[in-house]
Amino acid sequence: MEAAEFLQLSTIRIETTIPGGVSTGTGFFFSFKYNEETYTSIPVIVTNKHVIKNAITGKLRFSLKDENGNPMWGKFYDLQLNNFESRWIMHPEDDIDLCILPIAEIHREIAKLKYALNYSTYTARDIPSDDEYKSDFSRIEDITIVGYPDGIWDSINNIPITRKGITATPLQIDFEKSPKFLVDAAIYPGSSGSPVFVFNQGSYTKPGGGLYAGNRLKLVGIIFAVAQHTVTGELKIIDVPAAKTSVAQTLIPNNLGVAIHSRKLLDFEKLLK
Repeated sequence: MEAAEFLQLSTIRIETTIPGGVSTGTGFFFSFKYNEETYTSIPVIVTNKHVIKNAITGKLRFSLKDENGNPMWGKFYDLQLNNFESRWIMHPEDDIDLCILPIAEIHREIAKLKYALNYSTYTARDIPSDDEYKSDFSRIEDITIVGYPDGIWDSINNIPITRKGITATPLQIDFEKSPKFLVDAAIYPGSSGSPVFVFNQGSYTKPGGGLYAGNRLKLVGIIFAVAQHTVTGELKIIDVPAAKTSVAQTLIPNNLGVAIHSRKLLDFEKLLK
């Protein structure tokens, strides 16, 4: 699969009903390995805790492929789940805004209909190590963000929105001594849960110079908040689900998003075991 198509198939739109309205956010697919001998894994959807907080129901739209593995563009499987918030496994640290939803049972249900889910998934191998950050990444990197800003998507083909930006703080250093970094990109409500990638096609450079041929795709973070100004000039860091409810305060985006370092995903491994 071409790298750009892999990116577009890696996310899923999350729509929830909450007290007083409807909210949307972004999830993406990740697989945790649990058997080294058989290479079997636990497939999950990753998003932010605040995306599913207080959710009464949740709607997930999966793309489909036929029994031969061919994509069926324009065909999808809508899954409506009750007690939505309670189905998710929360990150054990209160200040890490991540949660996961195991989806193996969904695979079994869709197989009964003679279809298969059509998505791409990331694994621990796609998360850069500390050594990679030191040797392979610049202090300023181009980034790609995939998701559903303001809930926008191609609903007919079930395709997300792709946006570009740069790292605003170095990936090698935790922002304010917390496992986070800032991105300079257009982040809007609905972007919560969006994966952040260093994605290069054809060639890329490394610190110290030199041009390397080939593609590079690394999962470096997950969007969870955005810096915004109030009309009075006060700066606030706020969560960014897209809630279709009344807002009492006007906020002005300043194109700075906040992302959790992708290494924090690995904390779920011990919970799944």
